[in-house]
Amino acid sequence: MAMSADRSAFALDDDADEATAIAAHQEGLRVVRGGLRRVWIDAISDSPWPQQAQDALRALLDLAELHHTSDTGIEVNVGDDDQFDLVVALSPFTINAEGWAESGKQIYSASDTGTGLWMALTPREHSELRERLLTLGADPNAIIPQPPRKRP
Repeated sequence: MAMSADRSAFALDDDADEATAIAAHQEGLRVVRGGLRRVWIDAISDSPWPQQAQDALRALLDLAELHHTSDTGIEVNVGDDDQFDLVVALSPFTINAEGWAESGKQIYSASDTGTGLWMALTPREHSELRERLLTLGADPNAIIPQPPRKRP
């Protein structure tokens, strides 16, 4: 995925511990929120939803029912704090969440029930994310630059 000049690709290190992975998902979303225009999340997990996610899961399923959608690809309003908080709460545990910028470029992706995290960050966002992780006692070095994909 080609990055614009102001954003670079970062991913969650495979060796990140669970607490760091959860913090990276949640704080990563908070950091890129200003650049997000559209966000979708699936209310599906490959593992049982943890207790701390149960209320958010019920609220997301209620939102899906309200909009007559299934439990996959539920669009949330980024500008609505309550809806955005649902994505923050569930992103570390879903099989898929996607965030897209006004430009049509993807800048956030969570997958594989918490093990997959990819973000396109500006230098300021990257610095802010590292600071947030440090403040939470999580490992800021768990967010690593993603090298460009080689074309066959």
